[in-house]
Amino acid sequence: MRVELVGGMGIGKTTLCHVLKEIGYNCILEDLGDNPFLAKQYDEGEGFYFPSQMWFAISKFAELQAEIKKDRVNIIDQAVLNCRAYTNLLFKGYKSDRGLHLINEVFDYINDRFGKPDLLVYLQASPEIQMKRIRARHRDYELTVDMDYLHDLKSEIDHLVIQEKASGQNIIEIDTDDIFLSDHHIFASQLAEEIASRLNFCITPPRQQNMYERTG
Repeated sequence: MRVELVGGMGIGKTTLCHVLKEIGYNCILEDLGDNPFLAKQYDEGEGFYFPSQMWFAISKFAELQAEIKKDRVNIIDQAVLNCRAYTNLLFKGYKSDRGLHLINEVFDYINDRFGKPDLLVYLQASPEIQMKRIRARHRDYELTVDMDYLHDLKSEIDHLVIQEKASGQNIIEIDTDDIFLSDHHIFASQLAEEIASRLNFCITPPRQQNMYERTG
């Protein structure tokens, strides 16, 4: 079974993936640092859009091929849908769309080969909150990210999520504005239970205090 995490930058995907791993899921993390073209994409622009995004597409295929465990719930911290959204946004407005077409063919092949995810978990936050989180993690290649880009990325993801809903895709939506996921293992435990329920998969996370119970 495959669960893919959807959402923009600084939204909490990787953090949630780590927390769910502690509960017992097989979590598959995307290593952005391995992409040799990513920094150049941000620094030099259009000339590196194609190799950077094609690298993500091919790496996503290799990631699923190598790390999916058939007897486990697999959590993918960067959904195929997310990769599509970044690619569509980068190529928007350019006259030649041949590169975009080639990359999307790889994404289509991934869905043909592995099937669509059993569940999407859509993490959302306001662009203002996202920007604070992005600045706090000090990644050099993200220094050029601005509010317009975050708004545009959210719009592109929203558009793709709406399409997936229309096709019958199973989706959980979560607002993370007021949740710093690394400090909310209780929340993650409850989310794990909801994921298990949605997938009809049996897992018993450790009993923890309900997130609404008071302490002290």
